[in-house]
This record gives sequence, structure tokens and C-alpha cells, in this order.
Amino acid sequence: MAGADWLKTVMRIVFMGTPEFASAALECLVASEHELALVVTQPDRRAGRGKKLQAPPVKALAEKFGIEVFQPEKINTRSARARVVEAKPDVVVVVAFGQILRPLFLALPRHGCLNVHASLLPRHRGASPINAQILHNDLEVGVTIMRMDEGLDTGPIGLRAALPANPRETAGELHDRLAPLGGKLIVEALDALEVGDFVFEPQQAMAATYAGLMSKTDGQLDFRRSAFELDRQVRAYNPWPGAYADLISGDDPHRLKVLECLPQDEQHEGEPGRILEAKGAAIRVLCGSGVLELLQVKPPGRRPMATRDFLNGARLSSDCHFSIPKSSEDSHESD
Repeated sequence: MAGADWLKTVMRIVFMGTPEFASAALECLVASEHELALVVTQPDRRAGRGKKLQAPPVKALAEKFGIEVFQPEKINTRSARARVVEAKPDVVVVVAFGQILRPLFLALPRHGCLNVHASLLPRHRGASPINAQILHNDLEVGVTIMRMDEGLDTGPIGLRAALPANPRETAGELHDRLAPLGGKLIVEALDALEVGDFVFEPQQAMAATYAGLMSKTDGQLDFRRSAFELDRQVRAYNPWPGAYADLISGDDPHRLKVLECLPQDEQHEGEPGRILEAKGAAIRVLCGSGVLELLQVKPPGRRPMATRDFLNGARLSSDCHFSIPKSSEDSHESD
């Protein structure tokens, strides 16, 4: 074997992932020296207005590279484990797969299961770490390579890579920054793991925070909060589930998705949700603290548009305002 080729090591990998974030890691692994024996992803699901059956992004990429794909409904069954054992992996790489792996599965490969997690663990364990980094105004964002254990993102850490936060970044934009970083980092981890130059350190449990599953209602804006909190909410939930507020104009409510906004450190008298100004390029809304300028919105059934264009076509009454969500405390007080 010529040159230093004999020094190259190859790990046999079973890759498990589903969305676009996982596709970036898969692409990096394909370009590496390591061998992809099998790709495991979620089953095709019906989606969109026509409810057509759609393949996960990871499946489409794996088929492009000619890698065998396995799509079990449940990964922890005996038959699913047997299919992974059949692939003879040295390591299983997990990136946003979408199912919890039980101890019997975690014990299958000799090097265990490595997870690419889109935050700087132990901060933001859980299902939505990218969104949480924006919501909580983190100064640093990043990716962690962790060896999985029975807990929820509690396993020991092998590698972490941090980037400075962008103060105007959306979750979609942060996703696009972290996805290739995760791919680069998992290749580095596998290279080090095979030659034994890899140390896992336990997480500091006292520093842990959690980022749970998101729902559509998480995007509802409550103007009793500060303009700066609401700005982070708009950016954290863009593109999904989307931030929204109900604009009340006479008897004609408009549910507006808010796609872009700008917080202003201004103080005015009045109730939160009151519109200070609705002309030109923005709708200026009074918040619990400060003013939120809505710059881009999406009315129901219409395309996203600049607020200027929305105002050109909207007929808003002089007393229009944004409604305040009814909180559980409000409900209790009214009983």
C-alpha cells in the first residue's frame, strides 16, 4: 500500500436520521473514508395539501448515493435490532432520528451510539435545541457529539464546537449554520474514535436545561411580554411553527403570521397590544416593555408580504389592536 494509506482507518457505520439537519451529516460521512453500511430513517409520511406520500430527506439522499435504506415503524423491536446487527456496525451515528433508542439497541455496536446534538450540551437537551438557543438569547451556539445513554441527551460528551450567535438570526438560518458543522464534527469524532484518541467527559448535570417538543400554539405572541422577548420568539419559530397574533379590527379579526419584526426600546402609555401606528413599512405595537415593529407578515391563505403591502390592502378600523392570549392565570381568576 503506497504512502501513508495503511494509517487510514475505516469505521463501519449505521446512520440513523430523518430531516434536513441529518442530511448534512450523512453527506459529510459519504465524503469521508468511513463505510456506510445502512441508513435507518422514519417511514414515508403523507404531508402537504394533497397529503401525498413523501420520503424523509435522509432517504432521498441515501438513495442518491446508493446506500441501503431501512424504515421501521418502531426501532426497538427485535426484528429492527436484528436488521441493524446484520449490518455489523462498529458504531451507530444518530442525528435527529425521531425515535428514542432503548438500552438493548444502544448496546449493539462495539463503539456505542454517537449522537450529533444541535446545542452546546448540557444546555438545551431535548427535541428543539436550535429554537431554544434563540429563545434564550444564547451568546454562543453550537453542536455536541455525545455517546448516547438511557437518559434524554445525558450521555458523556466527546466533542463540542461553538460559534458566536447572530443577534438577528432565525431558527432556519441557525439550522443552516449548524447542520454542516455537525457533519464536520462527527467525521472528526469517528476518526479519533477508531484510533483510540477520543475521551468522553460526563456532563455537568447541574447546568442542564431542556428544550421540549414544539407545538403550533407556542408561536402565539403575547404582547404583555417585552418587545425583545417577542422578537426572539418570532425568530426562534421561523420557519416552524411560526409566530402569530390576532389583529382585531371591528368585527373582522385577522390572524397574522409574523415573519420579521424589530424591537424598539421605547416606552408609551397604554395597554399591551395597542397599535401605536399602522402606516408606511411597519405596524408598531405596544408591548409590556418596548415597542415591536412588524415588518413582514402572512395573512391567512395568502403569501408572505411586507407589512407595507398588507397595509395597502387591509381596511383597519381606528380602534384596531392585537388580542392578548388568555392565560391559565386569567382563567383561574375568572372562575
